[in-house]
Amino acid sequence: MEARSVLRGVEAPQEELLGSPEVCVAILDGPVDLSHPCFEGADLTRIDTLVTQAPGPGPMSLHGTLVTSLVFGQPGKGITGIAPHCRGLLLPVFRDGDEARVPQMDLARAIERAVQEGAQIINISGGERAPDGQADELLGRALRLCEDHGVLVIAAAGNDGCDCLQVPAAVPSVLAVGATGTDGTPLQITNWGAAYATHGVVAPGESIEGAAPGGGRTAVTGSSFAAPLVTGVAALLVDAQLRAGRRADPKTVGDAILTSASEALCQPADAPACRRYLGGNLNAARAYDLISAIGDTAMTNLDAATPDTSPVPPGTAETAGSTADTAGEVGAPVSLGETKSAGDGAAALDAASGARPRAAAGQPAAVRPPGEHAAGARAASGDDVLTACPAGAAASTPGPPIAPAAETSAGTWHGQGAASPGVRPSCGCGGSSPSECQCGTNGSSAPQRQLIYAIGTLGYDYQTEARRDSFTQQMKNPVYRQGDADIESPANPHDGRQLADYLAENPWASDKVVWTLNLEEGTPVYALVAETPVAMDWNERIEIDVDGENLTRDLRDLLKNLAHPPVSVIYRQFRDILRGQLLSENDRNYVSRVSIPGFLTGRTTRLFTGQVVPEVEVKSRGVCAWNEALLVESILEAVSTAANTAQESALPDDEVRDQVKAFLYKVYYQFRNLGQSSADRALNFAGTNGFLFGSTIKQGLLAPGVTHRARRADGTFEQPRLGALDTIRVTKSPYCRPGSDCQDVQVSFFDPENDTRAKYVYQFTIDVSDELPVSLAPVHQFLDR
Repeated sequence: MEARSVLRGVEAPQEELLGSPEVCVAILDGPVDLSHPCFEGADLTRIDTLVTQAPGPGPMSLHGTLVTSLVFGQPGKGITGIAPHCRGLLLPVFRDGDEARVPQMDLARAIERAVQEGAQIINISGGERAPDGQADELLGRALRLCEDHGVLVIAAAGNDGCDCLQVPAAVPSVLAVGATGTDGTPLQITNWGAAYATHGVVAPGESIEGAAPGGGRTAVTGSSFAAPLVTGVAALLVDAQLRAGRRADPKTVGDAILTSASEALCQPADAPACRRYLGGNLNAARAYDLISAIGDTAMTNLDAATPDTSPVPPGTAETAGSTADTAGEVGAPVSLGETKSAGDGAAALDAASGARPRAAAGQPAAVRPPGEHAAGARAASGDDVLTACPAGAAASTPGPPIAPAAETSAGTWHGQGAASPGVRPSCGCGGSSPSECQCGTNGSSAPQRQLIYAIGTLGYDYQTEARRDSFTQQMKNPVYRQGDADIESPANPHDGRQLADYLAENPWASDKVVWTLNLEEGTPVYALVAETPVAMDWNERIEIDVDGENLTRDLRDLLKNLAHPPVSVIYRQFRDILRGQLLSENDRNYVSRVSIPGFLTGRTTRLFTGQVVPEVEVKSRGVCAWNEALLVESILEAVSTAANTAQESALPDDEVRDQVKAFLYKVYYQFRNLGQSSADRALNFAGTNGFLFGSTIKQGLLAPGVTHRARRADGTFEQPRLGALDTIRVTKSPYCRPGSDCQDVQVSFFDPENDTRAKYVYQFTIDVSDELPVSLAPVHQFLDR
């Protein structure tokens, strides 16, 4: 059947049922053959992802090309999509020959990138079985970012034919889509489940005709191909909002699709055959009427006082001229975590249409049940969290302070080969909301670099056995003293100390190691390369006092230092950080965390394990390493000093120390992120700026005005008690310099012994428009009700 058959019954002029460039839809799928005739004239932008291969004859290229054609196929070109005049972002996430799988972390990267590029609707025709319907932390965070930016995510429910959940479709904030036959009856292969019933619909998914790589067409079956039909309808509904002079609101559109879905005449409702209908059949005509009525003074008199309970057959469009084989579903795994509750848009839709209610008045819409969050557990653009780093006394880096390298003008955007006709180069929106950014252009025609400011630990990789063995043969065998004898051991390139020693004497080999940033030990997220042209630096700064007693020692140190050739500033930092990470936690030069500023080059690196990670060009300004334990102790000392200055009794050290650690752990573990979105870069910078944020932690812990009575031998006095961290939020700042991207980081503390007291909030404004974020204006303090 043809994709546009789902629009039968929609009462609107044909020109209004093609979409418009003001609506931006992202397709996260396999590579797309943009040379196919149906895409001639389509407004499509391919965004750089970890999948850099060109489209070919493989199953994922077929999958991606066909899914894209169902939305963007141009009229009169053989295959007409549902929203051909809308703008499209193509983010390949599935590779041919990789069993159609994508790591959840990589899917999270693509979702975040789609939001930054201005996508209003995201289609994911793939998923991963998850017994509990939960995703990993990073994917859940990416989906919460979509909620915060009002982006509608639509995902396939899966094709296992069971009462089972697949992520991201099972996540409450995602609109799940199952597949039906041409008669509107769910296919036996489509998944169902209690989670889908509250935020899912079924749509035609049998013998759907679309484009095939190489210029052909074929018919396929599965929920992967039902999802883009719903995505196309959603795009037309957003366009209808704009045509009516209202703002684009994709989340309300999603609620309209759910609210208007036709209930199945199937009893009993909890029977497996009936539960396959999820929340009902897609009813594009009814959804269009509902969106058109919202905001109209006559909306309460809409002639839909009773819900339409009859199944809606999607139509019986002619099949392809040739008898194409029905392809099985080729979906791919992905996943997700809990999300915040939906707004009350669905309730408003119910009131407007009279369709079956999904939530009581004043309650969150049942179409997206609220996730449960403890205090401080919100993340991403709406409520993010982070901590303080190690600048100044709080900082601890191995060796002398890291000197900044000279800034360069390097940083050309690296595309993915020649652009196909009608395809613009990739660019970034810096985390702005879709309404503030043109899809795929960041509001301008100039390509933009995707900035990164991430926190983690430093790692290294040799990519191949041959590269590892070459280091083994070049490295000296270390000699260890055992008793009265020197014992020589074989060189081990996996020993960080040996590698650091080798690179000190052979700095030209620094770029032969693949340096990585890890969120957790053994979990690389980026491959790191030094900025070019690289600055050179000696190991240490040697100053000789020609008149002093230390002349001999200084000369000896200078000669020793000259034995080590100069090395790139960044690679020297990496080498020293590597040494620092291997020290004891009690050592002052121990390194527990590192911050990495830079931007994505558009290239990828395949590691020894086979994992593919994006490449980041690192900027020396802002590379920071610190000792978490020393940071805690420095803040502890500051708190104690403040108490003593005020002639107050000393605060319990253990209590202060536990509070500070809790703050840091919340940042490093609960709110860890990829450092890709504007909010996350601001959050991470907050955790790297010890001077600014260490002082704030101190003030927050002292909780001004929070005291209790204590008695001393010489009388009664006021003793401060510790405030407790409540939340850390990141929101787009309403005040910013022209051309900048400013975020407000708000850290709040509350009185744990009196929860009726107002919270103390400290607000920092951070500009993240450059590789190295900068803080703006002084810290603002205010009370929160």
